[in-house]
Amino acid sequence: MKYQRNKMVLIIVGIVAILIALGLGFVFGVRSILTANTQTSLQKISEQGSNAVRAAIVGNLDALSAIAQQNGLTQSTAEQMRILSDEARRKNFVRVAYVDRSGRAVTNDGKTMMIGEREYFQKALAGHANISGELYDLFDSKSKIIAYAVPVIRNREIVGVLVATTPDKEELNIMDNIAVDSDYSIYILSHNGTVVSNRSGQDRFSNFFQYIGESSQPEISRMKGDFLSRQPGRGVCAINGVDKLIGYSGIQGTDGWMFAVMVEENKIMAPGNQILIMSGILFGLLILEFVAASVGFFKFKKSSYEASMRRKEDISYYTYTDPLTNLPNRKGVEKNISEWIRLCRAESKNGAAIFLDIDNFQSVNNTFGNDIGDSFLASAAARLASVEGENTLVGRIGGDEFTLLISNVNTPEELESCAKTILHLFEEPFLIHGNVIQLTCSVGAILFHYREIIENDRFDEIINRGEFVLHEAKSTSKGSYALFNDEFGITIDRQHQMQRELKLSIHNGEFCCYFQPQYDYEKRAIVGFESLARWNSAKFGMVSPVTFIAMAENTGFIKELGRSVVDRTFAFAQGVQGRGLRVSFNTSPVELLQADYVDYVLERFRYYGLTPGSVAIEVTESTLIESFDGVIKKLEILSGHGISVYLDDFGTGFSSLTYLKNLPIHSVKIDKSFIDEVVTDRVGRDIVDMIVRLAKRLNLEVIAEGVETQAQIDCIYSCGCRMIQGYFISPPVPWEKAVALLDGVHK
Repeated sequence: MKYQRNKMVLIIVGIVAILIALGLGFVFGVRSILTANTQTSLQKISEQGSNAVRAAIVGNLDALSAIAQQNGLTQSTAEQMRILSDEARRKNFVRVAYVDRSGRAVTNDGKTMMIGEREYFQKALAGHANISGELYDLFDSKSKIIAYAVPVIRNREIVGVLVATTPDKEELNIMDNIAVDSDYSIYILSHNGTVVSNRSGQDRFSNFFQYIGESSQPEISRMKGDFLSRQPGRGVCAINGVDKLIGYSGIQGTDGWMFAVMVEENKIMAPGNQILIMSGILFGLLILEFVAASVGFFKFKKSSYEASMRRKEDISYYTYTDPLTNLPNRKGVEKNISEWIRLCRAESKNGAAIFLDIDNFQSVNNTFGNDIGDSFLASAAARLASVEGENTLVGRIGGDEFTLLISNVNTPEELESCAKTILHLFEEPFLIHGNVIQLTCSVGAILFHYREIIENDRFDEIINRGEFVLHEAKSTSKGSYALFNDEFGITIDRQHQMQRELKLSIHNGEFCCYFQPQYDYEKRAIVGFESLARWNSAKFGMVSPVTFIAMAENTGFIKELGRSVVDRTFAFAQGVQGRGLRVSFNTSPVELLQADYVDYVLERFRYYGLTPGSVAIEVTESTLIESFDGVIKKLEILSGHGISVYLDDFGTGFSSLTYLKNLPIHSVKIDKSFIDEVVTDRVGRDIVDMIVRLAKRLNLEVIAEGVETQAQIDCIYSCGCRMIQGYFISPPVPWEKAVALLDGVHK
């Protein structure tokens, strides 16, 4: 007895020691987590700050672009100085200058200088509004400035550049909209750590890396590497013996600037330290309570073990069993298949997999409620379980989808008999809580050899093929059956082969874009093109876009495919640039919802040197329905950079007026289904007329798609629509023929 008591004491002491160690680990672990969370929060704040600074820079560039549009800038020097002086005072710029193409600048205070060699001037002269890095003022070599530069465009030609400067140590007028706690310090730093701007009242220093010189050299080196590679990051630095946490992010559109947020670690961790102290006290009390409860714990050890075993059994049950029907679920069928085959192999080598789906089951839930629907499924399961045969495995593998594995089925005739047997089970109505319910089911059936499952592990393939043939049965006629045959196998194999070939189409040079002209009937001239993806497979020939685009979306290849369309479209737009044309390309919901899609489009837009208004992105209403808030922001960004937005297939979706009101749309495209009936159907013509009138009220361009006859053109033109696209003008054609059409279309 004494030995048992001493043993228990030793166990309790050992557990208490472990708890104390865990407590200490908890304290230090929580502190590490709080530090990491704070650093993560700082990095997020820096990302938000960098976006705000970027928005402010864009705002200043937009303001400068508005000034650049004033006609007086290209007139007399006196008129230039008047405009520049007014705008410098109104926009809080230190100096505003008009620079001609030779680089000669006239400032708002009458000074002249040559800035032709300045990088920001060269970029603006090439058509790119931009902001410089840190510079020395040409009129005061001790003063550092930041320059904004935008092109001055007249009659689509750049005749000069408008430049505005701000001092680099007074927030640059771009940190006004950034609000952080008073304990936080925020800075804009160059890629080498030089301070570009900081909030008044904060610590003053010239170079960030010198300022944190007390920090460890590996930490400083890591942050320097982040700055040079423009990567966001976070870290800990020491300043005057005080540890500070920092987060930083790159500012897009600048010469490697970083937005940094810094806070003293002790200030931010003070509330957390108080919580940790209280946690320590509570943890000590917990240990005392544990000591008091330990003896009772050992007494209930056996009962706890038994309860644990019951819980495991419950978990196993719900993992492999459908509780509504008490049949195996999909995992349960897969788990039981090996044992089922072991029992069946004694009587035969082959079996049948029957897949069935209850037709229009949702109508039961909608009409009688989910409780009646559940009872119906339970009754259906009971009928399926009554199928004759010693070795029949029945499972519920989906909402209203079941499977039966039947042994000793060897011929297509026997398989067909099994399918008909299942259909007959649903001929008699179900009586559910006084409600008579009559539903049919659709059946797909497939023969298989047991060896396929045991030796070749092909059960998943059998399920996929069975569900495929079930889908074929439902699409043919509900309440019918379909048997898997070689033709179905060829179809499935062809789909798999086509998927593999599609992924190689770009690499093999099989993928290209055709271009269909958009024709101004009033001007009798082509004014644009729509870029359309085409796949001319060496193995399958010319594959329909309806087929390969859906396949690309299902397999994830749509990202690579869509970006190839963007690249080829922009290359074509570059080739016809200067002819007053606009080339549009289509995007799918899957593409537009990609996080980096907008960045890629804008990078390609800049790479090809395209002018604003030369390309357009076409979106459908189904794209907008996917994620309206996210999509509208992306389209606003693209529109803000000069990429027009077309609403394709207009009138065929939902809430069209909402999209017209809230999206940055430039044009709407009337769907072909309306154009087909515009001549023969008065209602169809009225719809076209209404769409055109509505678009004109909203200052939107209208393009009629699918125009195939002169009569259709006459009708839509009488409604006020002069832009047409369709086979009457030209089918989609390759690049060379599209260019040839520009001088050859006369309708």
